Amino acid sequence: MKSSKIFIDKKIKEISQEKIILDVGGGKRFQKWLKEYKHLFKNCDFKIMDYDNSIGADLVGDIHDIPLINNSVDAIICSSVLEHVENPIKAVKEMRRILKKNGKIFVYIPSIYPYHAKKGTYPDYWRFFDDTISLLFKDFKEVEIEKRGGYFKALSFFFPKQNRIRFF
Repeated sequence: MKSSKIFIDKKIKEISQEKIILDVGGGKRFQKWLKEYKHLFKNCDFKIMDYDNSIGADLVGDIHDIPLINNSVDAIICSSVLEHVENPIKAVKEMRRILKKNGKIFVYIPSIYPYHAKKGTYPDYWRFFDDTISLLFKDFKEVEIEKRGGYFKALSFFFPKQNRIRFF
């Protein structure tokens, strides 16, 4: 667990050094886990893209058809989004399209995680493993996969009221 935190810290710090950064499907600005990194992004053009215009996104759009020109962003963050999209292959191709040459992308994808759709807002379609991730990102120059959690955390998701015991 500690090594995955170190990995995330390092990668987010690298991303924050870029000029134009797009948080795809980010929801409210610096919510949840990204909040602790907010201070790193003070010297860049950090934008949120989301399909929901009521949350204050800088850019409203669909991940399947991102309303930006080719090669227009230096870095992308996409956290816990791909499991909710209808066509993750198309979504990844769109992110690749808007990313500048030698751009960076940080994608967080839950694998073994409870169903977490929000009725009337977003569905929950997919779970991804290494082979799927390799396939989705095959057109990228370099892909690093860092697993997070482990067997006991994965098993904990199958207990009733698991969200109350997750601190273990």
